[in-house]
Amino acid sequence: MRAAVPDHGVVSPVEIPRPAPGPGQVLVEVRAAGMNRADLLHAKGRYGQRAFAGTTGPDVAGMELAGRVVAVGDGVDDQILGTRVMAMTARAYAEYAVVDERLLMAVPEELSWTDAAALPMALLTEYEAQVALARSVAGERVLVIGATSGVGLIGVQLARTIGPASLVATSRNTDVDALLQSLGAGTVAHTPDEVANASTEGYDVVIDHVGGDWLGTALAHLRNGARVVSVGRLGERTVQVDLTALAGKRASLIGTTWKTQELAQIADSVAGVREHVLPAVADGRIRPVVSGTLEFGDIAGGYQRLADGHSPGKLVVVVSRD
Repeated sequence: MRAAVPDHGVVSPVEIPRPAPGPGQVLVEVRAAGMNRADLLHAKGRYGQRAFAGTTGPDVAGMELAGRVVAVGDGVDDQILGTRVMAMTARAYAEYAVVDERLLMAVPEELSWTDAAALPMALLTEYEAQVALARSVAGERVLVIGATSGVGLIGVQLARTIGPASLVATSRNTDVDALLQSLGAGTVAHTPDEVANASTEGYDVVIDHVGGDWLGTALAHLRNGARVVSVGRLGERTVQVDLTALAGKRASLIGTTWKTQELAQIADSVAGVREHVLPAVADGRIRPVVSGTLEFGDIAGGYQRLADGHSPGKLVVVVSRD
């Protein structure tokens, strides 16, 4: 089968043996796979541990996919054969991928393969950040920093479904204001200063995908009992924190990453997404935003587009077509 494998920082399709599912696993015929900035780190050997990757087999790239189950391992009910699934899993850039059954999410009938492939990592990341860690509830003042990535756009929509009193999203690009507002943002802030002015009463929940000055400004404008979750560090990895002010607000600053989580922890998040988030995907309250697609043979070009930056949303690799 064809699979995209890193070689000295360059990722391109090569021929490798088709994998076979082990106990508790399924084999998915991959139709499409979403691209993420973390792929750039993986290509350079810098992404580190991926609990959902397993420990054997070639180092195939890719972290999320959509496709059809074509084989099952021991302990898996064969009634799942033929079903459409999506998952955050390693080795996604391949014609076939082995996936732990616990990581599978059903693809709603309304979604194309391309749309489905754009969702798994974003749904899981934002569910963990907003629901599991921030414990966001209706009626709160919410800030999503770095809202135009594939993950951030889902974050804005998930926040809207929870029912915030106000929802502020940030982007340096004023051209995306209409998109963010259509997804649920009441206000779009373009600078850290605008973040400070967008909610004069401060923020109860901050979901940060950027770091640096953006996070520093948010930390200075928290409400009592606020929860701040650091999801990504696309801007700067460091920020100066006034610990006395943080303590005075009885606020929480929480960091998270998938790299260091055990498979069972990720499976718990998948179960939460199935129960609490997929219904909103099925009825259209949460929808993928795909910035573009490319054929599997041009995956190296996709990596270049990731490095250069691209339009808001998720870039998707079409692995095979019906």
